[in-house]
Amino acid sequence: MADDTQVRVGVEGAFYVAPVGTVAPTDPYSAWPTGWIDLGNVSEDGLTEALNENRQEFKAWGRTGAVRTQVTERASTFKVTFMETSAWTLALYYGIDLADMTSSGTGASQFLSFEEPQAPEPQYYALGMDVLDGDKPARIIVARAEVTDKGDRPYKSDTNQAFELTFSSLTAPNGGSSITRQFGLVALPS
Repeated sequence: MADDTQVRVGVEGAFYVAPVGTVAPTDPYSAWPTGWIDLGNVSEDGLTEALNENRQEFKAWGRTGAVRTQVTERASTFKVTFMETSAWTLALYYGIDLADMTSSGTGASQFLSFEEPQAPEPQYYALGMDVLDGDKPARIIVARAEVTDKGDRPYKSDTNQAFELTFSSLTAPNGGSSITRQFGLVALPS
């Protein structure tokens, strides 16, 4: 039977990053523990998730259709646009380790600087995403990911200098689960 209360929208949410291996919450209601960094305001486009799968078809001799398929590749991507300029959003966009940045000055003359490498080393992160619809949270935790696509950054008076990033999930360390999903107020059928 239909249940209109389970029709969900992504009203608001938050996006977190942490070093790979950082302990994540075990339910969608708990606060994010120490080590997770909230990356601030996200554009009104919210979060876009894509699940990409490739399958191999197996056909039996004399038959025209497949008798079985097997997933040969599976990867999730998460696209988001961060509105805030911070050390973290700069590091993610430019592929810089925070340890390679220098903070100088104080007050109104404070600034951050770094040298951009020609070929940055891969940077791996754990990701946390909360999608909220009132009292119905959904939480996605990615054990290991990297930035695989970056949008253009406009510099003009009528546009936010935002950071559009696409993260790709990677194989989890030590063979663990790559992605954990938690959905509040959803029960198994009885």
